Amino acid sequence: MILPGSDINIYQLEKELLADNCIKLGTIFNTLREIIFTVDIEKGMVENVNNSIENLGYTKKDFEAHHFKDWNFSKRRNFHFLIKHASSSIEQATSQQILLPAKDSKKTIPYEFSTAIYKVKDKPYLLCVLRDITEREKLLKEVQQALAKEKQLNELRNMFISMASHQFRTPLTIIQSGIEILDMYVEDLPDAKVHSFRKQFTRILGEIESLQDLMNDVLLVGRSDARRTPYKPKRYDLVDFCENLIESKYNNRYSNDRRILLNITGKPELVLFDNKLIYYALENILSNAYKYSKQGNIIMHIIFNQPTVTISIADSGMGIPAKDIPNLFEPFYRSDNTSEIDGTGLGLAIVKGFIDIHNGKIFVISELNKGTTFSVILPLNN
Repeated sequence: MILPGSDINIYQLEKELLADNCIKLGTIFNTLREIIFTVDIEKGMVENVNNSIENLGYTKKDFEAHHFKDWNFSKRRNFHFLIKHASSSIEQATSQQILLPAKDSKKTIPYEFSTAIYKVKDKPYLLCVLRDITEREKLLKEVQQALAKEKQLNELRNMFISMASHQFRTPLTIIQSGIEILDMYVEDLPDAKVHSFRKQFTRILGEIESLQDLMNDVLLVGRSDARRTPYKPKRYDLVDFCENLIESKYNNRYSNDRRILLNITGKPELVLFDNKLIYYALENILSNAYKYSKQGNIIMHIIFNQPTVTISIADSGMGIPAKDIPNLFEPFYRSDNTSEIDGTGLGLAIVKGFIDIHNGKIFVISELNKGTTFSVILPLNN
């Protein structure tokens, strides 16, 4: 007679619970898609193979209670060597990709082979898991093909852009030369007509210059996308570099009521950069600051703070709508409030490409009708 709460009754309940858990674990073990088996490391005997081994055309009996060297397909792919290596490895877990042939078939299936060493009562075992990665490999191949196709399309696009830009240069140069020659002959006409003709000539030459600038920008974008932009960094005095840019390009050409003020924070250091690329980037941001603000000075602030230097350019102009800021560095993108101002939408895309080449970053903070600040961050030792 077993009394409730007695040690015998508790033992019986624990035994039944353990049996139930074993059944549950066995069911889970045999329904997993991965092929799972264990190896007695000391004896080299295979134990506990799950039903997924049938995916290769084998049965559990083909493997259980056999030495792993006896497996039919092990000699073809040195699979037994992998198990032996994993069993003796000082690493507790390993993972690699292998190809295994199905039984009675020339077809091979890619698997990810993972192992882990564990112990039961100080006896070492090797847990082996084979995960079919056929679909993963298929998707990877499709992605690689898509990337290759995209690369080819980009190369074709850049070749076309380059060819078209060069083809445009010749007729534009001819037109420009023709206008200059006509301008010489206009001098013989009556003064009333000279003014009218030269006004038209000036407009034509202005449009030619705009087209040439556009083609140059398109070529720069194409080179940047194709990673063909020449990059020749040297160490420069950044403060001196910016001072020369400001004086030669702006402060000596604009009225005194609109100037670029340069502020320095931190100890100036030599900075490694490509002077042509950074000149274009800073000049573009400065010209935008003038273009999109009608009054007030522009502030350039250089902050040296190891391991980077930050160059910020702030204006008090029209500002940029918040919804436009995320797309500001995309080619041909322009803010809604700039439609009546000349521009191509390529400048900032080129600027970002040049900053990226330097492993730098560019940020923009703006508020409508109050102004915009662009910040370029460059590593001091790129």
